[in-house]
Amino acid sequence: MLFTRKLKFPRFHQKINLLRVSQFFFGVGIFLIPLRIRSLVYFGESYSLDFFNEYLAFFIHASEIFFLLAFFMLGIAFLFQKVNPRDVLGDNTIPSPKILPPFFILLAVSAAAVPFARDPLLALLHFWRLFEFALAAFFIASGIFDWQAILRILAAAFFLQTSLAIAQFFAHGELGFHFFGESFFTAETFNVAKTALPTGEVLIRGMGTLAHANILGGLAATVLLLLAAYPRKSAPVYFISAVILAGMFFSFSRAAYLAFFAGIFVLLVFQFRRRIISSLVAFSIFGILLFIFGAPFFVRLQSDSGVPSRLDQISHAVEISRENPFGVGRGGYTLALAENFPQLESWQLQPVHNFFALKLAEESALAALAWLAVFGALAWQAFRRKKFTALALVVATFILANFDHYFSTNFSAEAILWIVFGFAVARISEKKMMFKNTAL
Repeated sequence: MLFTRKLKFPRFHQKINLLRVSQFFFGVGIFLIPLRIRSLVYFGESYSLDFFNEYLAFFIHASEIFFLLAFFMLGIAFLFQKVNPRDVLGDNTIPSPKILPPFFILLAVSAAAVPFARDPLLALLHFWRLFEFALAAFFIASGIFDWQAILRILAAAFFLQTSLAIAQFFAHGELGFHFFGESFFTAETFNVAKTALPTGEVLIRGMGTLAHANILGGLAATVLLLLAAYPRKSAPVYFISAVILAGMFFSFSRAAYLAFFAGIFVLLVFQFRRRIISSLVAFSIFGILLFIFGAPFFVRLQSDSGVPSRLDQISHAVEISRENPFGVGRGGYTLALAENFPQLESWQLQPVHNFFALKLAEESALAALAWLAVFGALAWQAFRRKKFTALALVVATFILANFDHYFSTNFSAEAILWIVFGFAVARISEKKMMFKNTAL
């Protein structure tokens, strides 16, 4: 401490509550999660196809810049303002030690896979982001960043996203918010998320500023289940939830529907009296939308075009894993796919639509097992300690992970996944969950 006293640190830190500044930066980062405000910082080895493949690239996002600022300010607050978390949170500063080992194993296995990657620098950058998200989840779980404040900000962010998604559906294309990450697309754009009616009319699936409608739908379902844990229900909360639910509907994501209603089922089974009214409201809103927009819903629901392709993708991932037992590295799957299966069309060169199969191919079987252990440990501890909101979230995210790859390949989705982990660990550890004098 003698060294820190000798440092000529600016005096403004004595007047400004740096802990609140840290919380503010973290809140801004949470709000920016769905917005694709980013800059390319690295592009690795490519292959001879005439298009840019962002899975081989690494972008720095505006959201994570604010996360890093939050972590920096938090460290300065602890160091120079001598903030002691126990003075604010009592003895509940560390999550339950029974929950943490699977996360440590996951980080260790992920780090061990970096040197074996085809592009170690790209893998290292992804590991740094993984560690960044894990750190954010730990601060949420420990109560440094208040989960209720985070949830309010997250709800506001996805209220805007789903409102934009609904507008995109009715406008039959993008609305011009390109600075915030909205794609350039119309109903005629090749390979954009859409659904076709029997009449031949093509309808856009809402996706906001996210990369795909499936991502918007899955994250909207996750946020809705997070809102089920919000203690102060009011008319604005129900209104925001209704809009997010409508946005999820207009994403026409089957995995999102399945995950959301599976989470609702968990809550009804274990907390029927507490959840029956809100569940009926959710079913009613969904039913009304289904009655009015049933045609595109059932066309999308009955579509089986994705089933055989997903099974083929998993078989490709298993074969790549056999040839690369230590994994091809984060981001390297599409390159390995192009080399191993040259007969595939360019649009087929995408990550396998299964999170765990992708981990198997990119970071080895140990990494896939470590991720399964994290989900399994959280689900078991949540059930054992009767934290059913956390259990519903873990079940929903596990379902989403089995139907798509975005929890590994999309910044926004990966951030939300770790927020869910932080919330689940906090609930399982029976945190007070409220940071006193929070600035958020």
